[in-house]
Amino acid sequence: MNQHHIFIAAPASGGMSGQMARTLGCGQDALARAGYGPAVIGAAAGGRVHLDSQLIGDAAAGLYHLFARAQERAERFREALSGSVGRVVLYAPSYEEYYPALWRDLAARRPLKPFAELTPRLMARPRRWVNVVRDLKAGLNPREIIVLPHGSKIGEAMAALVPGASLDPAPDAEAAHADTVIAMMQRLHHSGVVIGPKQKRRLARFHHQQPQGTPIAEFDPLDRASLQRRYEQDLEQMAAIDGVRIGPDEALQIAAQ
Repeated sequence: MNQHHIFIAAPASGGMSGQMARTLGCGQDALARAGYGPAVIGAAAGGRVHLDSQLIGDAAAGLYHLFARAQERAERFREALSGSVGRVVLYAPSYEEYYPALWRDLAARRPLKPFAELTPRLMARPRRWVNVVRDLKAGLNPREIIVLPHGSKIGEAMAALVPGASLDPAPDAEAAHADTVIAMMQRLHHSGVVIGPKQKRRLARFHHQQPQGTPIAEFDPLDRASLQRRYEQDLEQMAAIDGVRIGPDEALQIAAQ
């Protein structure tokens, strides 16, 4: 039976999705030589290696609900495939870094409340990565789930998804918008001003060069420490789930470097 392997780069995860897409796109021949089928975006039935940053939801679903409908979306994804699911690789960033990244991603595109107004809700949220992983297991019924912890690199992602394939990692993605650029975009969004792409890029270049002040989206030290502990607990709980592993196999990780 055909087996599908899926890489999920959580939205707003620092360019991991784009870097993985470029790596797989340029490595189709290497995948074939290693015995893998074609790499595709999404749930195309003809693919065997799948990249999807939307399987668990978009940035808004991450910030406001931590991908509460992940199981439902995973079930639809599995129904579109032509065989069983082998490996599911999920890049799961740490909360104290990830929530601000999600806010910045959305803030570049639409008006938002200041991040500080969201922190009480985020700190009180009961839903965690371990719940997302359980949803993926129930929705996709994979042979195994590999969770890549915060800070994982493209070589580790490839070693987890397509062990044995000799792919050259694509370069890192461009740097994210500076906080001064995000602040400028938020002023435009809240004022209702609409400008063209060229003018927006010109303004972004100007504001990117301005001095950076206090981060526009961050947790205070106590909340950061609490979220770090929460994430470490999550990694332990996920590792205890049957069929779930944290990080790629050490030997494969070394071989991919």
